[in-house]
Amino acid sequence: MKKFKRKFPLTIIMAMAFVLAMGTVVLTGCGDTASAPEEPEPIINPITGIESDEELPARPVVVSIPNAPDGAVPQSNISYADIIYEFPVEGMLTRLQAVYFTEFPEKFGPIRSVRYYFVDLAREYKAAHVGYGWGKKAKGYMEECGIPHINGMQDTDLFYRVEDKAAPNDAYIDWSSIQERADSEGWFDQPQKIKPFKFRDKEWKAEQKAAKAEAEEIIAQKGDSKAQEDIDAVAEAEAVLAEPEKATSVKVSSIGCNSECRYNEETKLYDRYWYGEPYVDKETGEQLSFSNIIVQYVHSDRMVDSETGLLDEKGRLEIDMAAGGDALLFTKGEVVKGKWSRRDLDSRTIFKDENGKQFRLTPGKTWVYVVDQNLDCTYE
Repeated sequence: MKKFKRKFPLTIIMAMAFVLAMGTVVLTGCGDTASAPEEPEPIINPITGIESDEELPARPVVVSIPNAPDGAVPQSNISYADIIYEFPVEGMLTRLQAVYFTEFPEKFGPIRSVRYYFVDLAREYKAAHVGYGWGKKAKGYMEECGIPHINGMQDTDLFYRVEDKAAPNDAYIDWSSIQERADSEGWFDQPQKIKPFKFRDKEWKAEQKAAKAEAEEIIAQKGDSKAQEDIDAVAEAEAVLAEPEKATSVKVSSIGCNSECRYNEETKLYDRYWYGEPYVDKETGEQLSFSNIIVQYVHSDRMVDSETGLLDEKGRLEIDMAAGGDALLFTKGEVVKGKWSRRDLDSRTIFKDENGKQFRLTPGKTWVYVVDQNLDCTYE
């Protein structure tokens, strides 16, 4: 795993040394009047909500990974990703965009081609991107947006083929190759500001406790009132105290996709299944599990050839990743209904519940189903 340490210019190092020296003088001259140094702010991963014991990299890396049932699965080191998006593509199939931020494994694969709306995800996370091949519009759009990227059609020598998978699901790349390119291009020199998700942290728990106490007080004071204003207030208070809707399984399927995430009461995680079998990491053999499952509903259209005006012969899709729509969050065996929106394609997607408050994720890893009208999504 690659460890990141921020590099400081010599002038800053000298200045820090001077400050430390002065601090020593103050301590010597003033005795017990010196104050203790302030505790550094904890480093919280904006994608997982988990505190990190070391500095995070300047940006994530998004890897385009096939998910077709014809030999792509199982994939290598997919369990290292902090968040994984499953997108619809042509042929009623899905393809993954795995976002790596906390850890970068030794190798990634298999790796497949890029669809232009995958670029919008890289824009969202200020990420570098790794893929092998281009769908229509993807290459020009990637370059136009200035996304740092490696692609097997341009950087063939950085990739290799494995023997235990058949083409086109056999292309792999090592982290060392990505790192070498990133270092030469300075991809990790400037930290990118990544908007964090909202999490079920201590602050949220305190807010929940206070809101329930307030609701109970409203019901106690106004529960017998006949005034419409009080009746409405009691109804709102009862909604605060109502038990959340339970949901222990979410399924997404089509002709080329049969996925299910089942809630595990013991681990409090969602275990992923593929065509009824555990969905495992090829390298570890362990089943993938997630703290959160998000369903992001979108609308897709068949791409139109800009030159001929005809529908794309392969059925490739157009998806507006800033259009907004319905959304679901599954966490701790519960389902939260809401909406998603995105101010523009350089901004993060915001998920809000029916009360207009941002989804609160359980700290940990997340799987996002991007579901169009060709995919069937059900839960129970």
